[in-house]
Amino acid sequence: MIDTSILCVWLKVPNMDTCGSDANRWDFDHVNSKIETEIQQGTRMILPLATIIETGNHIAQANGDRYKAAQ
Repeated sequence: MIDTSILCVWLKVPNMDTCGSDANRWDFDHVNSKIETEIQQGTRMILPLATIIETGNHIAQANGDRYKAAQ
């Protein structure tokens, strides 16, 4: 299951380009690598409706290029 913070990092939502703690920091490269690995292994990815709505809200409130993030 993909949560909101991971989806925001993967979509490069402005000001939400990392998540996690200092000891376990996730950036785009880390998230993308993990997702690509899971796809290659045939993992079923679940994207909850709440995650989509929350991510859209973060995009709408972001400073920066909201249009690019929304695309």
